[in-house]
Amino acid sequence: MYPGGHARNTTADLKDILAHKFRLLGSLAFENPEPIIERYNNISNLNAEELRSINDYEIIVRGSFK
Repeated sequence: MYPGGHARNTTADLKDILAHKFRLLGSLAFENPEPIIERYNNISNLNAEELRSINDYEIIVRGSFK
């Protein structure tokens, strides 16, 4: 009854939908988004130093915004 990705949809593979979304959005900011995505997917396993530096990365600027 609810489309895939909707919070109340219980039949769609939410993990697959989110993985696809993260790859698409990540590819806007990174040539290879997988290592960054993996950081956030494993956030519960990070030690204090890894957590402190989780946002340390360079984002690709793909043009100007006006």
